[in-house]
Formats: sequence, C-alpha cells, structure tokens
Amino acid sequence: MTNHSRHKLLILTNAPTPYRIPFFNSLHVALERYNAELHVLYCTFREPHRQWDLHVEEQDFPWKVLPGWHPSVGDWYPHVNPSVVRVIRQLRPTWLLSAGAWNTPTVLLAARRVIAGSAFRMFWSESHARAVRHSRGPIAIARRRALRAYDGFAVPNAEGAAFIKAEIGQAAKVFLLPNTVENELFVQLSVTDRISLRGKLGIPPSNILLVTVARLVEPKGIRELIDGYQQLPSEVRMRTTLALVGEGALRTEAESSARSLSQGEIRIVGHLEKFGVRDWLCAADAFVLPTKRDNNPLSVIEAAFARLPLIVSRQAGNINELVQDGVNGFVLEAVDAASISKVLQQLLSLDCGERQEMGRRSLAIANQNFRRDDVAQRFAQQLVAVGKFWPQHTTDLSLNASVDS
Repeated sequence: MTNHSRHKLLILTNAPTPYRIPFFNSLHVALERYNAELHVLYCTFREPHRQWDLHVEEQDFPWKVLPGWHPSVGDWYPHVNPSVVRVIRQLRPTWLLSAGAWNTPTVLLAARRVIAGSAFRMFWSESHARAVRHSRGPIAIARRRALRAYDGFAVPNAEGAAFIKAEIGQAAKVFLLPNTVENELFVQLSVTDRISLRGKLGIPPSNILLVTVARLVEPKGIRELIDGYQQLPSEVRMRTTLALVGEGALRTEAESSARSLSQGEIRIVGHLEKFGVRDWLCAADAFVLPTKRDNNPLSVIEAAFARLPLIVSRQAGNINELVQDGVNGFVLEAVDAASISKVLQQLLSLDCGERQEMGRRSLAIANQNFRRDDVAQRFAQQLVAVGKFWPQHTTDLSLNASVDS
C-alpha cells in the first residue's frame, strides 16, 4: 500500500530504456535519503523504432506499464492510456514529471490540474532551439500552449533552459537534469588489455581508430562523415579506420562506400548493446558525431567517459557542456564533407600523447557534470526544495541564475 505521508515523485514516460533504468535506480536511492519515494509509469513497454535489449528486472523502484492504445503516425507514437487518471489520483504525488513527446495524449491528460491534483507538474524537456522541427506555425503554437500547463521544467543544460524560456516566457521555472549514462562501464584499460581488445575487433595495431555511435540516418550526418573521410589524403586514410556503430536506412549506402574505398578502412559495425558499444569506444582513439539535429546525444557523454577526444557538430544540444574546442576535441561549425575532412586532419595531425591528453580532459568534464549518482542527488535536492513549500510558493534551485545572468 502506498504511504501517502511521504513525498512522492511520479515519472510518466513513454517506455523503459536501458539508459533511463540505471538513472531511475540512482534517483530512487537519492530520494530515499529525504524519505521520499519514486514511482514510474510507462505508456508502453516498447516503441517500434527502438532496438534496445531491456532488463526491466533491474528496476529497484515501483513501476508499471499502463494499458492503452498505441497507434503509429509516421514517426510519432501517440500513446493513449486512460488509466493514468486513476493511478495519479491513487498515488497523489508531490511532483509529477512527464517525459517524452509533449504531444503524447497521455502526457497531455496527466498535465491537467484536475487530474494532477496538488502535484508540482514538471515537463522533462530535452529540446533546444536548433533541434526543434517546428519553430513557428500551428504546431509551434500548440506546443507552447501545452507547455504553459506545467509548473516547472527539467532541462539538461542552459541551452534547454533558454529554449523553454523563449517558448513560454522568462518566468518559467527550470531545473537542471543532465542526461546520464552508465559511467561505471568505462574503466580505463591497461595497455595490454587495450591491445587485446583492438585485436579482437580486428583493428590494425598502428591504425588510428575513429568511432561514431549513431543511427545510420541522414540527420546524423553519416553521408557527410563518409565523404569527409574519403577526402582525407590517401596517406592519412592508410593509417586510420572509421567505424560506424549503429543501424539505419543508410547502412546499404555506407557499405557500398566502404567497399569502393581504395585506401583506408570504413567498418560498418551495426547495432550493438551497451557492452559492444563500450568495447568500440574503449578501443577508439577519437569519437566523431557530425549530427545535423540532435537534442542531447548520449553517445557523446559515453565517449567522454571513455577518455576520447571529441569531434562533435555545433548542432548537438550538449556541445557546450562537453566539448571545449581545441582543449578536449574540436567543434564542427558546419556539417559538410570539406569541414569534416579539415577537422579530422586537425585531430590526426596530433601525436598519440596529445590525443590522450585531450581524452583525459574529456573524462574530467564528464566526471564533473555527468556522473549518474551525482546528477540524481542534485536533482533530488531541487525536488525536495519545491516539495517543502508547494503549493504555497516554490524555491527554485535551478538554472535561473546562470541563464538570466
């Protein structure tokens, strides 16, 4: 039976994911320190476009998959779960955090005050101005109207906060909640173990290994990355391997380009689960992601924990938090073959020691901002500050100071 005397955080999200489950476990532990509870509701068990290997038995908190209907409209999955009304009223949460698409019918329903009761309603927004598809027109108007129903917003960084404030006004309350990964997976390998791992993956000992982890689709800049690699001087390509870890519509095209390459090597690795991704990142010498539109790619965070120099496009939402140009990698200001080739040459002109120093700086950035348990603890502190005074007034331990200054 639910203890109604305790504060409760209820997270409503579209489906379980292998990166959210560990974070929810950490958040559960952090909330327990404040005698508060975590409950998670999923609209569905799995969405058609996801290939994840899920281990729901690892969830250490109360959770439930709501019954409902799940039509498919292009790449939009408008989950409809009427039972969310009954569950919210039964739990009577202190905080209600909705995640996923803002236009999911279940999310829109849960945000209504008549349903949420006295809960502090928050929307977990990962978007930013450069990633939003509709900046004006009827969809933008509908989005802004929907967002105005919330009392606060959880955002991964200052750019996400700026987007929310531009959408609904400077008075919006925003709370910092960076995306996290399983940082403990990325332990430093000994020289011997790294050589052994590269041998297992078939990487020549003298080659510099460039890795990207992304869906093989047009918005990720896959074509431009392959073309940029092909534009490298032949003597440079001869000592490098470009590995594409992921699956998608461009796989056949990428494989054709790999077969036609006269010098160098392009490896199409395909989809891998977390340990496979970990192996490629730990074996790599640098990470590349020339995305054209991306909210906050997790692969960049993983690459930072794997101690890699980062080459990431300006279009990635977490670029400012993860890449210091010339310090721990390079920022791609334009996603085209010529720009990518130029930046790759900058990286490849560095010696091994310089690349390793960049990687150490990436790890320091990741440790400071993205360690899962630390992120969970900081967010729990913000929630407790709100829960103590809501609904009379709120205390905002948020991004307001840094964004408004």
